[in-house]
Amino acid sequence: MGKRQIRIYRSKLADHLPELLQQQTVQIVLRSRVVVQGVLQHVSAEELELLDSRRSKHTVPVAEVEEVIYDIEAPY
Repeated sequence: MGKRQIRIYRSKLADHLPELLQQQTVQIVLRSRVVVQGVLQHVSAEELELLDSRRSKHTVPVAEVEEVIYDIEAPY
């Protein structure tokens, strides 16, 4: 099965908040080019709260986010 990456840029983030909570894993790319990967626990217009694979909680202000990336299974 193939996968597709869905990229949501900071300017469109508010439109996709409910859909992001449904994803198993997301990658948050910060403006500093640091990437944090994990499961979103809470999203709001001001910040994203993520739980990484080591069970550490990260709270990221939306102003620091460049984009959020998640994978979906391709239909082929």
